Amino acid sequence: MTPEAAAALEDIRGLSKAGRVDILPHAWKQMLERGVEVRDVLLVLRTATECAEDKEPGKWLVSGHDLDGDRLRMVVAIEGDVVVVTVF
Repeated sequence: MTPEAAAALEDIRGLSKAGRVDILPHAWKQMLERGVEVRDVLLVLRTATECAEDKEPGKWLVSGHDLDGDRLRMVVAIEGDVVVVTVF
């Protein structure tokens, strides 16, 4: 993990633990399609084990495990809050 990704992961964990998370409509749609619950998203954001720069500048690919132990990945942006862009 790059130093930038490590710093982003620390910010993502801290902001999500403080309840500063916004889920965009596209991510909500994907969550419904995949049976992903809000509590799964929050758990992954708070305990993520991997973070890498996304293809799109300013966005991060974060992954971890949901409440069932399944791997969950998402693209997020840090804009004062953690903004969940997509979930897969």
